Amino acid sequence: MVEYVNIPIPKPLYDRLAKSLKGSGYRSTTEYIIYLIRKNLPDLESTNMERRLKALGYLP
Repeated sequence: MVEYVNIPIPKPLYDRLAKSLKGSGYRSTTEYIIYLIRKNLPDLESTNMERRLKALGYLP
C-alpha cells in the first residue's frame, strides 16, 4: 500500500492549475503534480551539477 503526504499549495495557484488542466486528459490536479515531480526528480537527483542547477532553475 502506498502512503501519501499532504503538500500545502496556495489556493489561488491550485485553482489556476485546476482550471488550466480542464480538457487536458489528466484526471486530477494531483495526478498532474505527481507527473511533474516524477518528470523532474531525476534531474534534481543527478550528480551532474549543471543538470541539477538547470532543474532548480538557476541555469537556462
